[in-house]
Amino acid sequence: MEHTPQILVVGSDPLLKDEFTAAVAGLRGWKPVVHSVRGARQGIELARNRRPEIVCVQVEGDPRSLKSFAEEVSAAAPGTAIVALYRPDGLGFSDGESTVIIEAVRAQVQDFLRRPLSTGELQQLLDRVLRRPKEVKKDLGRVLSFVSNKGGVGKSTMSVSVACELARRLPPGKVLLVDCSVHLGSCGPMLDLTPTTTLAHAAREQNRLDETLLRKLTIRHECGLDLLGAPVDPVDASVVDDETLSRTLTLARRSWDWVIVDTFPMLDGMIMSILDMSDRAYVVVQNTVPNIVGASRLLPVIQQIGFPKERTKIVLNNNFEKAPGGLTLADVEARLDADVDYIIPYQKRLITALNTGRPYILHGTQLFGFGKAVKRLVDDVLADNVTESDSEPAPAPRVRPTPPTGGSTKASFAD
Repeated sequence: MEHTPQILVVGSDPLLKDEFTAAVAGLRGWKPVVHSVRGARQGIELARNRRPEIVCVQVEGDPRSLKSFAEEVSAAAPGTAIVALYRPDGLGFSDGESTVIIEAVRAQVQDFLRRPLSTGELQQLLDRVLRRPKEVKKDLGRVLSFVSNKGGVGKSTMSVSVACELARRLPPGKVLLVDCSVHLGSCGPMLDLTPTTTLAHAAREQNRLDETLLRKLTIRHECGLDLLGAPVDPVDASVVDDETLSRTLTLARRSWDWVIVDTFPMLDGMIMSILDMSDRAYVVVQNTVPNIVGASRLLPVIQQIGFPKERTKIVLNNNFEKAPGGLTLADVEARLDADVDYIIPYQKRLITALNTGRPYILHGTQLFGFGKAVKRLVDDVLADNVTESDSEPAPAPRVRPTPPTGGSTKASFAD
């Protein structure tokens, strides 16, 4: 399972976005997610929340601002590589200004890129900066997100089941389940847990949130799984935004080997932030016409916002193919224009498990039915992690601008 690098571009020049789009399109072996902002202050805040691997900043005006920006980013996001973007014809610095540039390099500016940006120089930079500390990349946990176009399709059941099965196979404290269904959180009741701290607390403590505090905000299940619960009411939910989620998931993958995210059926800035951080997205559907029609609209949009098709998996839950009037697997795949990766059969005991807060995957059989299907999904997850951790990332870059702070466009896919 490959690691997707994140690049933050900071600069007021409107041509920067087009330059990066063209340069990234020709890269070999990298799939960067590129965010772009115009101002230094917004760039520092985004770096603190998202912890990108690289921050590229436009050199403009007084070069002393570059030194100040580099120092603030280094303090806000330790480990982030800072790269200065410059035009050779615009560097007519005096001796004093050249000294400032040297000081900027000493203040954590690691490299320079000439403009207009070329694929070759960007390729060399990524190879240099991102392949050097391989052990750091391997230390980052993997993020698996479960998404759907509507509620009631079993998305939370799948999130909880996969998280529990992973936790059962690993030492305690290696798996985190994050309930990002901020208005309809159900992971806690499914685990018979009542968290006293939630995502809302992470949002309110954002300025001092770190790995240690984040662990204190979670609650441990008997199987070894840690849960960061959803807010308890709409008032609490209102303080959670896309920057909160980016910051939380960035810290989570530095502290847990696996981070499982249960989302909510709406595509907005928060879901986009979750997908940006995700190594895999599992789209959960049921084979009913309204659900499949909605899912057929959701899948192209996920790709349009930059999430690679090859890292999107389709989960057909509660297969009703044998029920009178039920859609066949062929019907579903034809309407979605995609293969179904996992078929999860209905199990009567799942209702009892939901009502008692005892996940079926921990107490039921894995020889057939639901348990066997979830076991196979987790087997594939762990196998992918082993086989892809040292492999070269495939091309097909992801580039999209970051929505302005404070605004998000919401789109519901429920029919």
